[in-house]
Amino acid sequence: MTHEKLRDESIANADEFEAVLAEAVEKAIESDVDVRGAWEFRTRGSTHDWEVEIVELARRPDDEDE
Repeated sequence: MTHEKLRDESIANADEFEAVLAEAVEKAIESDVDVRGAWEFRTRGSTHDWEVEIVELARRPDDEDE
């Protein structure tokens, strides 16, 4: 995903943020990127720095169809 493509995405609420994040994680996994762990990054154009932690969860038996 390029930064330009992300700029075209609308992220107006938590559900939209989660959808974009899920797409990024799923694409990385498809490309054999190990996304687990803590990821630190500085944002462009703002004063905020962030750390995101990705933890793999065990699937429940009723999640098999998803």
